[in-house]
Amino acid sequence: MMRSAFFFEQRLNSHFSFGKLNGLFASKSFVRFAVVLWLTFACNNVFFQQLDSSVFIPAVFLLLLINSLIVLLLSPGYLFKPMLILLILASVSANYFSHHFGTMIDVHMLQNMFETNVSEANDLITWPFVRHLLLFAILPSLLMLLNKPRLQPILKRTLQYSAALTSILILLGGFALLQYQSLSGYFRMHKELRYYATPLNVVSATKRFVKDRLPKGDESFVTIASDVEFNAFSKKPTVFIVVLGETVRADHLALNGYSRNTNPKLSALPIVNFSQMTSCGTATAHSVPCMFSWMNKQNYDEFAAKHSENVVDIVARAGFDVMWRENDGGCKDVCNRVKTFDVTRSEQCEDGCPDKLLFSSLNELGVKPQNTLIVLHQQGSHGPAYFRRSEKANKQFLPECKDETFANCTPQEIINAYDNSLLETDSLLADLINKLSSLNNVNAGLLYVSDHGESLGENGVFLHGLPYAFAPKAQTEVPMLVWLSDSYQQEAKFDFNCLSNEATKPSSHDALFGSLLGLLSINIQTEKPLIDLVSKCRSQHVMG
Repeated sequence: MMRSAFFFEQRLNSHFSFGKLNGLFASKSFVRFAVVLWLTFACNNVFFQQLDSSVFIPAVFLLLLINSLIVLLLSPGYLFKPMLILLILASVSANYFSHHFGTMIDVHMLQNMFETNVSEANDLITWPFVRHLLLFAILPSLLMLLNKPRLQPILKRTLQYSAALTSILILLGGFALLQYQSLSGYFRMHKELRYYATPLNVVSATKRFVKDRLPKGDESFVTIASDVEFNAFSKKPTVFIVVLGETVRADHLALNGYSRNTNPKLSALPIVNFSQMTSCGTATAHSVPCMFSWMNKQNYDEFAAKHSENVVDIVARAGFDVMWRENDGGCKDVCNRVKTFDVTRSEQCEDGCPDKLLFSSLNELGVKPQNTLIVLHQQGSHGPAYFRRSEKANKQFLPECKDETFANCTPQEIINAYDNSLLETDSLLADLINKLSSLNNVNAGLLYVSDHGESLGENGVFLHGLPYAFAPKAQTEVPMLVWLSDSYQQEAKFDFNCLSNEATKPSSHDALFGSLLGLLSINIQTEKPLIDLVSKCRSQHVMG
């Protein structure tokens, strides 16, 4: 029987050239070429859709050459299989999110991926994504694992590799000379295309991500304020809460003129609404440390921010009891030197804890009066599972989208789910303000600000995290509001009309550092001038 089977296999190979085919796949050059074709034509549908017909053919040929160079450079020797498999997996994943959510792949998006917590990842790792990965990445990778390249002398392998590399470089150089004038101008006009060209986008983002995390010399902690002083304005202690919102866009707040009443409770309270606020970034990993740092958007440096004081540290130095309460996957190093309480670690929550647990953890307010700053970091309106961000009582806009991929939802259903999450935050903030206003033994205040906005399908773009230069206003324009108790206003001598007038002017996250210190009556000595939107509205400034 075994002889018959062997004879049958031999005859089959001789008739259908299976042996020759196996020999072909045993060639590393052929496998690399197959991977280049797969990466170029299976992972770049978004890139191709963005191209004008006048440059389509030369742009595709250029991408083929670039991908050939990438594949060759990343797969020498023993790195051949692991690097090519990793490249396929990364490229197929990047293409999926670009196709379904309009995601641009850059260093900040890569950072978001590495810093995403389990609950956020669960919203994105859906069956359609897994199916896409199985078809376009896992199966080709399995075929590659089964492949057994021919063993050749090292000299021959080196010569072949060098010849292939030289050939690609010559072709790239020649193509650049022929097409430079037509393509260079086009890609300068459409810079966003580089974030869709796969795997060039993945490789570039990874290179920048690794480079940014390499040691940069002196890592000692920098104290930016030579002197910190709290100017007590009352015998009562100050209790101030900063609510750090998540993924809330300014134009969906009724306070800013949105047609839907997404702020029924806050609208009835005496708040100051900063209606023209822009963010430092389009993703939490970048925006949160930036907005709390002493730097502004233009000169923000992640390494410097991580190794220097932020406004939370300054408030602690002023003698305040500082607490950071977390419900959104981490403070991005902002709370490293203050007390931190993570709701997600103390509660058993499915797909992240509801923000009501974050707010209900403040039951001890006013029990031990002392100067206090509490930061509440919400899960807020984090997508794509917006429907999970609101309680039943706040689901006023129906029907709402309950599909994390948005594939089976209408645009209006997506907006409904998102707007319901805003109602949830409106309710939580209003309840917290009412609770603070009932505390007679303290001067209480609250500042709410979102870290970035969110795209809801406009121009085919969803979620957030686009490079700032290409991000729509939906991702960069965010809400900020301030509430101060009556005693706070009177004893700190705040002019409410002045503050309301300042709130109508354009501003940005750059003002958070100085304005929070102004609200808390903390003075610091520092070389860098601070943007303070509120101190000018204390009576001594108004009168002077």
